[in-house]
Amino acid sequence: MSEADTSRTMITAPFAGRECNFQLRLGEMAELERLVGHGIGAIFMRIAGHTFSHREVWDTIRLGLEGGGMSSISASALVLRYQNEPLMDYLSLAGQIVAAAVNGVPKGKAETEGGSEAAPATSRSSSAPGRSRGSRRRKSAG
Repeated sequence: MSEADTSRTMITAPFAGRECNFQLRLGEMAELERLVGHGIGAIFMRIAGHTFSHREVWDTIRLGLEGGGMSSISASALVLRYQNEPLMDYLSLAGQIVAAAVNGVPKGKAETEGGSEAAPATSRSSSAPGRSRGSRRRKSAG
């Protein structure tokens, strides 16, 4: 069985003086919802609307670290070290983690795991190469 593609919900962002992977998989999302008493959509809206609790910020970051591959003990210890700092310093990170879980991260974004410099994939063009998009009518052979 092949590994799951995590590039759509994992972000890499600076935290604690280094680049860390963050991801809320189903288990981490369920745990976050249980801990804060809100569904993931409400958490997303509460962080975006600045009606969050401290627990929503720190548990999102801790669980995101765990989902990104850090052990629960290491993630807890790391987050504990920063909990006396202003929440606003970490609100954006928590928002990015939840947004990635809810909306996904477009392929090719540098913030995603395995990010690349290549242009993001787009849908196939509906017009033939070199053909003007101005008119869709076929020219009659004449």
